[in-house]
Amino acid sequence: MILRRTAILAFTSLILFACNAQEKKHKHGDDTHTHKETSPYIHEGLPTIDVLYDGYVKPIEGKTFLPGAKPDGARKVASTISLIRTEDMIMVTDPGMTAEGDWDNLIHTMKNLGVSKEDVTHIFISHHHPDHNTRVGVFPNAIIVDFWATYKNDDWNDHPDKFEISEGVIVIKTPGHTHEDASLLVETKEGTYLLTHMWWNDQFGPDKDPLAQDQITLDKNRQEWVHQVDWIVPGHGKMFKNSKKTNRTKAEKEVIIASNNWIKNFNKGNVDYCVNAYTTNATMNAKPFGTFKGRKKIDDFWRPFVASGASFLVYRNTEVKEINSTTVHVSSNWSMNVGEGIITKEEWIKEKDGVWRLRTDNFEVLKQYE
Repeated sequence: MILRRTAILAFTSLILFACNAQEKKHKHGDDTHTHKETSPYIHEGLPTIDVLYDGYVKPIEGKTFLPGAKPDGARKVASTISLIRTEDMIMVTDPGMTAEGDWDNLIHTMKNLGVSKEDVTHIFISHHHPDHNTRVGVFPNAIIVDFWATYKNDDWNDHPDKFEISEGVIVIKTPGHTHEDASLLVETKEGTYLLTHMWWNDQFGPDKDPLAQDQITLDKNRQEWVHQVDWIVPGHGKMFKNSKKTNRTKAEKEVIIASNNWIKNFNKGNVDYCVNAYTTNATMNAKPFGTFKGRKKIDDFWRPFVASGASFLVYRNTEVKEINSTTVHVSSNWSMNVGEGIITKEEWIKEKDGVWRLRTDNFEVLKQYE
């Protein structure tokens, strides 16, 4: 009884969010995201995103709002559903519950955008609650993508964290609401979008997720990502402009791109690219392995390491700080398929040819996997 009462009290603030944020008429934001009829559809350039349906969570008068608190509890729930298109992918995200009749309208909206159910190549589900995946089977040709794998027919293929499913569309693990939660990062000409269930609505709510399996981890993931993206598409609400994004300097933005390119090429096994991303006289301090000075010594370290099968490098909780217009420091946690550790300092400098390169690379291995 105490646990039930606590859970119900915890949900009170969410009811206020639901009443204030979700009674608004469904619409899809400004003119940048309006639906124009184009048939047949051929995609060129950066990814695009269209929010097809604004989700919601609404209480029903006289019924218990918190799922599972009472055997006769009930509520109105719908998932936010989006369409993402790249040059080689058409994805629908979280095709779950909608109000009666709204699903037919959603399919009609897709047709007006030049996309049929058969055209959809991928389905992304943010987590495994049924309100986000009841319509997965509507799209007969789609590969399903979740936090750790892709699924098609009898093929179950694992994928790593920060998995780039298509150019500019990345699956990131963001557990908290459930242990299996994932989010999508989408790079568009309007900026970076985060499609996520870390927040339910367009008011960064609820602050405390009453259904969270791990609130502490949820808060850590929120803190990591909320400062990096321009737009947020929440699990049960309208897309909104992110007012909490960190304003980066020009140098910081350029180094973030350079660092991401280094990681991408490392994971492809492109040692030449990675080594040439160091300055000629760079110093790499790799604890506990030693200190390596100059490109030749750095090459001698990385080449056999990558050849041994090391890959799936991921940076998390990354900090980027401009020292001056030609010097930027980066620190981060890192992990890959053979171990994990910390980067205490990457010092990137902009050389005379205008290219950012690593002058100092200090990192430590804290754990090696067998």
